[in-house]
Amino acid sequence: MKLFRFAALALLVVACGPKNVVLDPEVEVGPYTVSNISPGIYHLQDYNTSNPAGEEFDDDGNKTHFNNCSDMYLLIGNTDALLVDLSNRIRWADNADESLRSIVAERIGDKPLTITFTHNHGDHTGMLPAYVNDPDVQFALPRKDFENLVSRFPGVRYEMYDDGKKFDLGGLSLTAVEVPGHTAGSMVFFVDGRDILLSGDAIGSGHGVWLFDIQAFRNYVAGFNNLIDYITDPVNKINAKALKIYGGHYWQKDWFPELGDDVFGIRYIEDMEELIQQVIYGTAVTEPSNLDHRTIDTYFRNGQAIIAWNAAFADQLREEDKHPLK
Repeated sequence: MKLFRFAALALLVVACGPKNVVLDPEVEVGPYTVSNISPGIYHLQDYNTSNPAGEEFDDDGNKTHFNNCSDMYLLIGNTDALLVDLSNRIRWADNADESLRSIVAERIGDKPLTITFTHNHGDHTGMLPAYVNDPDVQFALPRKDFENLVSRFPGVRYEMYDDGKKFDLGGLSLTAVEVPGHTAGSMVFFVDGRDILLSGDAIGSGHGVWLFDIQAFRNYVAGFNNLIDYITDPVNKINAKALKIYGGHYWQKDWFPELGDDVFGIRYIEDMEELIQQVIYGTAVTEPSNLDHRTIDTYFRNGQAIIAWNAAFADQLREEDKHPLK
């Protein structure tokens, strides 16, 4: 099992993103809240003031409200537009399909739209019915997660892709990097020249990356190495110190109030790298997850990084991999 090192970060080339720009104000449209996080990049979250994102508890610690808000990202170039993920299937509001389509249409105008996904889980593909029958929309599907699900997509309007896929939107582009573990083919997306990472659930959003079996952890080690290789490759011109990570559930950063209105950055990656090694060697700090899940019973924690997994699986992994450096 390969272990990684972050020393190469000192050699990174600094890439400067847009400066002195005015972003659109945050707005609510139906069940969605829309913010403009960078020129041409919009963050769509499936919550509004009537149904806030995240959890609320009473004085006795009983949960009184929960909206597992899931995030979408709309990127608009000079010639094309790309929507990353389709959030939860909204059933708590009557106008979700229309609201989502209006949000996108108002911002992209007559530019052709492609929809892609970070991974195949229902809280990231839920609003597919809003677009699946639209003849003007194309779909780009990460192969490993979707190759057995193509019947859900019209045959002439989708393409499969693999690690390294480039989306060129005209003056704005992003690169797909495969980081399996949470699913077999989870993808993250680096916005070229912006030091922005759209990570879905591949590395977690604050409450931990969820892994469901032993092979998932092994996949995650390989996937995380692939992520670090991309960050540290000078060809990609990433300024690691300026990196901003937008996950698949933005509200989950509430476990780290020191972030304030900011987002996770390179420390999150560094802490996760250390945590993976701690799990491999049995030195990670653990606590019961108290999740209502038959497999994920333990949080493995280090700094800002959390792996939500299974304690017995971790023990079995160490027993099977007596020499993790081989």
